[in-house]
Amino acid sequence: MDSRKSRMAKNIRYKIKNLKIHSDSRGWLVELLKANEIEKPLKQLHIASIKPGFVRGNHYHKKRIEWLFLVSGKAKVVLEDVATKKRKNFIFNEKSPKVLSIFPGISHAVKNIGTKNAYIISAQSDIFNPKKPDKTLYKVIE
Repeated sequence: MDSRKSRMAKNIRYKIKNLKIHSDSRGWLVELLKANEIEKPLKQLHIASIKPGFVRGNHYHKKRIEWLFLVSGKAKVVLEDVATKKRKNFIFNEKSPKVLSIFPGISHAVKNIGTKNAYIISAQSDIFNPKKPDKTLYKVIE
């Protein structure tokens, strides 16, 4: 069965892919993204930390697709369609890895709800341009 799921939950377009953990005596490995599984080419990648109780995001993109992966910790992810105001909430943790595809027009935020730093990898379909940022502030988590 294909672990990729494309959904319209309460009119919110997103895709979530459950990932398989490959582990042995050395540690673990997770395959995040493959070119044949994504809608646009990946053009930028970054990693960020989030301290307990803090939030990253609270914005949406007009053109960019963003793929999020929680590497370590526990986080609440909230999505909201800026046109319909419909929401979807997720709890992510390192023991059940997933990649979340966030499409244009969907505001998103990640809150660390754990007791240690959370680490996320974010990949984007466009390169960030500070002179013309494709980022509009839109608060979905306080």
